[in-house]
Amino acid sequence: MKHLAIVTFALILLPLIGNAQNDTSQSSDDITGSWTIDLRPSPKADGYYQTLNILAVDDNTINGTFYDSQIENGFINDNWDQIYFAFTTSDNTHDYYHSGYLKNGRLYGISYCPGRNFTAPWNGVKIIKQ
Repeated sequence: MKHLAIVTFALILLPLIGNAQNDTSQSSDDITGSWTIDLRPSPKADGYYQTLNILAVDDNTINGTFYDSQIENGFINDNWDQIYFAFTTSDNTHDYYHSGYLKNGRLYGISYCPGRNFTAPWNGVKIIKQ
């Protein structure tokens, strides 16, 4: 009976310990800064890098630039384990829709442009200035 109690206690405690070790508390400030985003068109293609600048987070909105275009309609949601975001950009002819999340210090996202009939996944790392 004593062994059953120990095993039961361990089965209850192990998931809690695992969650504590995986706790990656993030704040909306973690997304602020300059990011190098890899926009390669396929996994085997050479890297194609552009900068995402998230200049400010105010409540649930973000502003900055991506691919030399002003971020418009930028929003974040930091109520989940990861920080999720979405925004639009545009060039002279098309609107681009972007969304993604921050996980373990890395951005993961996807861009969509209906006018150009494409969608592209991307990822990026924060630029650390020394």
